[in-house]
Amino acid sequence: MTNQQILHAAQAYVEAFRAAIVKSDKDFRELLQGRGRGFSSGAHGVVEFTDELVAAARALSDRAIKDFGSSSIHDKTVDEVARNTVFDSDVTVPSKTVAAAVVAAIRDAANHEYRKIRPNQLFRFSGEIEDVRVGPVRIVSRRLLAEEVAAKYAAIRISEQTKRNNAFTYTEEDGDREALIHLPEVCWDVSVRGMPKILDVQAQWLIDVAVSFIRLQYKTQPGLFPKLADVEPHPINPYQWSMEGLTLGPEGPSFGGGTAPTWYEVDEGIATIFESASVVEAARKVFNPDNKSVAERFQQMLGWMTRARQAKEPAERVLLFFTAIESLLTGGDKDVPITDTIARAAGVMWTSNETTRFAFYTALKKLYGLRSRIVHTGHRSVAQLEVNNVHYIAWNLAHLVLHKVDLLQKHDDFLADIKEATFGGKWKALLLQNEGD
Repeated sequence: MTNQQILHAAQAYVEAFRAAIVKSDKDFRELLQGRGRGFSSGAHGVVEFTDELVAAARALSDRAIKDFGSSSIHDKTVDEVARNTVFDSDVTVPSKTVAAAVVAAIRDAANHEYRKIRPNQLFRFSGEIEDVRVGPVRIVSRRLLAEEVAAKYAAIRISEQTKRNNAFTYTEEDGDREALIHLPEVCWDVSVRGMPKILDVQAQWLIDVAVSFIRLQYKTQPGLFPKLADVEPHPINPYQWSMEGLTLGPEGPSFGGGTAPTWYEVDEGIATIFESASVVEAARKVFNPDNKSVAERFQQMLGWMTRARQAKEPAERVLLFFTAIESLLTGGDKDVPITDTIARAAGVMWTSNETTRFAFYTALKKLYGLRSRIVHTGHRSVAQLEVNNVHYIAWNLAHLVLHKVDLLQKHDDFLADIKEATFGGKWKALLLQNEGD
């Protein structure tokens, strides 16, 4: 059922659009000379971007984001879809009828499905493994991907990267032109829904969520597994092996150097875990979360944790790890002190021992004070140990949620259970876990 508010916004857009249609040669000449905000042409003439039309387009985009979600909606695309729909409509058709067509076109554009295939700089396969999936995110070998693409698109071929790292090249033989898409041995294949101009942002977020979700599954650390203090390579962008430029100092000039990138190894053992029913079900809940559920907040937590591991600046890492913690433990009550609430909640999750819980509460409040200094004063003198501690806390809280909390539980109920335990009781999730044991 269509929300009446978006229909009203679409009707206001249609009416503003029709009022802005250029009706005289004089107005058109003035537009060509640079009058106003510009214009667009279509099947029924030229429309001027009047202040009223621009305001109506902004209101329609804002309403579309509320109705269909920011992950699917691109504001300029909403304007383009609406404009094309009105241009293609008969001017004698009632504005309310055209408005319904505009909303339908926006909904259709927001629900188109795509596969975003990008280089994977962070994972390597070992043994015979060539394909693993976590929700909508797939890690796949170039060889397997090339077979799939060739079977569907005759003029496109996936091939290995060139020395110049060209993204693609064209070949032509006997009049047949072929596009060679150059990719590394391992690729990302992300199923994503939405308007084309928002897809890269949304695919990147889903990859970041998947990386932390996958990291949680490892019981050992094979390969060059990113450790606590490591800056994790970007999952898509190439890693810069050597340092550009030079350093001038008392010992004379120095240049070059660099470090090898860390990476995650996918062997048969971890691939089997990804295929297990419990992990598949957990991924489904995380990537398709119910509104206002723990899973919805947990997805946010995982994504920000990956962004934190990618950050080089220690202060930035602290901010992003705390953003992850706040994603999980912040409620809608604006009157409660955030620092105290988060420290208490994290302490309850961490342990049921009152002495240990208070010590943890005190330590986390101190770290949160560091976060506040960064935000409010630009403080950036952050020790690696402080970064590691915040990372370690965020990571263990995420592990507890994944293994002890019902992801389908309402987030408010999750926080209420924790609040109840702050008065000296034991967190319900731990009690239920013990009963299950």
